[in-house]
Amino acid sequence: MSKSKRNDSSTVDLHPWPVPVNSRALHIAKMVLGAGMIVLLLTQVMPVNLLGGMMNNFFTIILLLSWAGPARRMMRRYSSGGRNNPPAEEQ
Repeated sequence: MSKSKRNDSSTVDLHPWPVPVNSRALHIAKMVLGAGMIVLLLTQVMPVNLLGGMMNNFFTIILLLSWAGPARRMMRRYSSGGRNNPPAEEQ
């Protein structure tokens, strides 16, 4: 296209190409749609009134698992084969 045709007022572009979406805005839109789909899936699979009970059970399991590591270390320490507590026949 020559420079003279660019400035010609008789050629009007009725359907200009859309401006591309900013990549940051596109990423945010994808994240919002993805989170919305996950929430929709969860509400379809399980009703909202069951969700509170399930969260209660989840936090109880997390609490018990947080106690499992120290309990295991304590059991090893005070068992007959522990490092700090030698067996009875060695004493």
